[in-house]
Amino acid sequence: MKEKIFELITNYDKIIIARHKNPDLDAYGSQFGLYFALKEYFPNKKISAIGDTNSLNMFQNMDEVTKEDAKQSLVIVLDTVAKQMLDEEIYSNFEKLVLIDHHRNNADVAYDLIYQDITASSTSEIITELLIDWKVPINYESAKALYFGIIGDTGRFLYNNTTSKTLYLASILVSKGLNIQDLYNSIYLETMKSKEIKSLFFARVQYTEGNVAYCKNDAEFLIENGLETNYVSRGLVNQMAGMKEVPIWVNFTEDLATHDIFCEIRARDIPVLDIAKKYGGGGHLFACGCTLQNWTDVEKLIEDLDNLI
Repeated sequence: MKEKIFELITNYDKIIIARHKNPDLDAYGSQFGLYFALKEYFPNKKISAIGDTNSLNMFQNMDEVTKEDAKQSLVIVLDTVAKQMLDEEIYSNFEKLVLIDHHRNNADVAYDLIYQDITASSTSEIITELLIDWKVPINYESAKALYFGIIGDTGRFLYNNTTSKTLYLASILVSKGLNIQDLYNSIYLETMKSKEIKSLFFARVQYTEGNVAYCKNDAEFLIENGLETNYVSRGLVNQMAGMKEVPIWVNFTEDLATHDIFCEIRARDIPVLDIAKKYGGGGHLFACGCTLQNWTDVEKLIEDLDNLI
């Protein structure tokens, strides 16, 4: 399958690299890691990186492509195989579609080729290995993006999805001239205001009878504190991590634009993926999410998690 994907990349003059909506570090890392490497290796191809953007984009502005261009292009979607996680234009306008992912979801979009490795820590790890197998040089910018993606999905190599392969591939990326301290500072240094927000957030955390920790962040909370949805949803969920008494923690954040409720579920050693799937989401056994339509469903999901315990 690896060779077939690279054959398509070689044969197409127009390539669009996409990923899921509301991107995290792995979505950005795998996207731009592949983008920067292919741009240098195939200078005469038109290669575009598309999608929505947020504060985690430390790379460059996203490209715009026309429907006409898309219909003549090879589209590569990274870090998801789920329709719910994609803008319709991405999976409905293309000549060929390739999916590359490490999550446990079954694909529900029509595709031509799929490469799915659920043993990989991240899609960035998969892209690193693919570039090496394809003998496509990984330049500095590509290595930087891929390293960001790997540390994002492994929690700086703290999570049990970190394997010997993860560390080996990360070492190859570091050998491209990365300054680890500078990279970590660019992600984890924060303002005093950010520290204050985290304290405010933690003060609002509630607990079920079974010690599921949860926090409900409605539009009023975000607007009052000048916060964006992505920062609160994914950026603050692990403020509830690391408590001995709490095996599962979950964060609910209202999107200011759509008023959907983004749900991020995390657990130490209790598989929670089936709960996310029950509500139309997906991800990993111990780290997953979904999108809910109302606060009534929030209460139902909290009850389901409490029942696991």
